[in-house]
Amino acid sequence: MKLPITYQLNPNGPAASTYYPAIAEFTNQVLERAENSIFSIAREYRQYIIEYELEDPRTNEEYVYELLNFGLLWRTYSHTANSIRFAPFRILAALAEWRKKHQHLKPAIDILRGLMMSCFLVPGKPKRMERPPLNLYEVERLVVWLDATGDFREDALRYIRWLGYWGIQTNRQFSRTMERVLAFSDWFEDTSLVRLGGYTPHVDKFISENADQYRWREDRFACLRSRSEYHLNMVGAEILNRAFRSEFLNAEHKTVLVPGCMRLRSAQKCEGTKTADGVRCTGCEAKCHVHQLRQLGIKQHFDVCVMPHSTDLSRWA
Repeated sequence: MKLPITYQLNPNGPAASTYYPAIAEFTNQVLERAENSIFSIAREYRQYIIEYELEDPRTNEEYVYELLNFGLLWRTYSHTANSIRFAPFRILAALAEWRKKHQHLKPAIDILRGLMMSCFLVPGKPKRMERPPLNLYEVERLVVWLDATGDFREDALRYIRWLGYWGIQTNRQFSRTMERVLAFSDWFEDTSLVRLGGYTPHVDKFISENADQYRWREDRFACLRSRSEYHLNMVGAEILNRAFRSEFLNAEHKTVLVPGCMRLRSAQKCEGTKTADGVRCTGCEAKCHVHQLRQLGIKQHFDVCVMPHSTDLSRWA
């Protein structure tokens, strides 16, 4: 029996004429809502970044997305992160890096990480965190936990800088900031379910029916994302597309990164060439969507690279 896919961008017709206009419209709504909610926090943080020269400053909209992302991460994972009394966080983070650098050790490392993550990072049943952070220490514990999972490494690196910014705030300012961020993320969760829920109809069912199967797997966090996280990624992709559009159009070399599940054949039967940057298609299956995209890339002058695991994206980041 073929299981229904968890999400799809074309339930009502071609994505080009249905999904993309819809996500653009909803993203506009999110940013308009942010203007009266958390946009001022993003602006102040951008000035902080410029003043202390912490990175090349990005757009205010990108920092709004980071705040929204933090709100959802706090609601979803902070109860687990703050309930842990001991865990080999550094070892788990190091293993996540080793699996990318030493491909021949990846299968063994994945088994080890799966066991350690289930024992140390998710010791009990996950619960939603209903309250905001009481202090900066609780946020730090979440950031350390995110880094240890491997799947949230880039998020953790971003929030290390935010910790510096929040660290110079008074307790009252910090509490007020967290209240505004979480109120905005709560609005997003409710509204995105209405506006984007049609694209993620089977996510909850997939999680409920398959959670036990992923308990000891190292990709449990990547495969068991909530509908809100899917919706956040959709809006995030739209925001980043807008931010990078000019640079993308002017880039001399372009590469399309696609997930491993896009391949027609299994990972074991795929004849793609493994490289440091990912798997390069060799055209072993004419009906494979990766091969078809590669053929389009030859005409439109872009490369195609398969990312077997979400953590492999950090090579490109």
